Amino acid sequence: MEKKTAGIKILGAVAAVAAFFIIRALPIGGMDEAVKGLLAILVSAVILWITTPVPVYFTGFLIPIVAWISGTAGFSMAFSGFSGSTFWFLFAALGIAGCVRESGVARRVALFIITRGKPGYRHLLILIFLAMFILGYILPLAAARAALMLAIVVPLIALFGVPPRSNVGKSMVLAVTMLGAASGWQVLTGGMPAMVLWGSLGQAGYYVSWIGWAMVMVVPTALVFIAMFFVITRLFKPEATAISGGFERVEQEMHALGPMNRIEKRTLIYLALIVVAWLAEPWHKVGVEAVGIVGVLLYILPGAGIMDFETFIKKAVPWPLLIFVGSLMSLVAMAAGTGLGDYIGEQLVAPVYSFAGNPLTFILATWLLNTVVAGSMLLVPSLVLFVPAIIAAAIGAGVDPVLGALIYLSCFPQVLFWAGVPFFPLALGSGVVEPRDWIRAGFFYWLLWPVVHIICFYTWYPLLEIIGIL
Repeated sequence: MEKKTAGIKILGAVAAVAAFFIIRALPIGGMDEAVKGLLAILVSAVILWITTPVPVYFTGFLIPIVAWISGTAGFSMAFSGFSGSTFWFLFAALGIAGCVRESGVARRVALFIITRGKPGYRHLLILIFLAMFILGYILPLAAARAALMLAIVVPLIALFGVPPRSNVGKSMVLAVTMLGAASGWQVLTGGMPAMVLWGSLGQAGYYVSWIGWAMVMVVPTALVFIAMFFVITRLFKPEATAISGGFERVEQEMHALGPMNRIEKRTLIYLALIVVAWLAEPWHKVGVEAVGIVGVLLYILPGAGIMDFETFIKKAVPWPLLIFVGSLMSLVAMAAGTGLGDYIGEQLVAPVYSFAGNPLTFILATWLLNTVVAGSMLLVPSLVLFVPAIIAAAIGAGVDPVLGALIYLSCFPQVLFWAGVPFFPLALGSGVVEPRDWIRAGFFYWLLWPVVHIICFYTWYPLLEIIGIL
């Protein structure tokens, strides 16, 4: 198996290099040399992303480097993604998430929510769903929320006197991991794809506030959460519903944390201030990225913060992810500057929307497009390249452009377990869930999003138009 994987990686590296030179040499009629050069870089990057001979973030960083060296784009354009608002907003959001994680306060909040109900399977599962929904607004980065909750939830399975691979265990782990993805769309700090989409919308001329994004997505996300509760409890009927001895063991873990210390109090106070500032953006007009940077400064402020600058840089910030996003935002600028974005929109995206003349068909076409793209493991790059074409299709179908982009983001095919990174690996790594369990629940998750958007289009979204959110 290792030899086969190594062979695929070597083949992928060779194919990527070959594709780069072949595409640059092809006489593609009517295509500008700069467009052809960027297309060659993009195709090579896609091959490297699929075959992974080098880490994903390294491939991303190669995009601006090769574009600059090959003369496809100037230095300022090739590396513009590392100076834009999206890069610094992601830096701030991930830094805040890292500070909250390192302080231990996120675990305390999650445990507090879990211990608020009556002992029993149904109540515990409801609280898990509630915790995932609430943490979506508190702790940036969906993968961090899922990893945190898994550490809390998996030990609870034994309280029911059942083995880990029981329906009780599967339902709990699936609730955390599958809904971890759903919570990634509910706010623009929900996860890396949401932040990339926010940046792409901004470059297309559509600025979205934190509160505006949250208002649009709160109802569809809540509906998906509610529907998935019934799906999971029907698919995985529990072998036991009562906890032997109640929640004593869970509460013991909560008590073991002791009283909230100074660092945790500061973390919560600063987090509350940041979230309130994000919510109040329409009034104070300070951008979410600026609020995030100020929040980071609070966390590392000497004498008043929770960690020093060196610890923050080493532990709180995931630099590979930042490099990847900065590279993608550079790709946005280069695609717009060279015309590659228009070419891809005309050749790939527009045909999918050829039948989308109204909101209903637009949602179905968007669902289809997302399924194909995400199933190819290219969701994040598509958020960079497809936004202009999606905006044009949305306008043509009578759909608000921002709403159209959010529909595309959320219609993710969790039924395809290989596309559910990092949530499927987290579920599988728990030792509780098997691929077939993920596919069973993911099939309904995949079907739910277009249905929910159609329902909201005739209920929630018109209300948002009336109050001026859309």
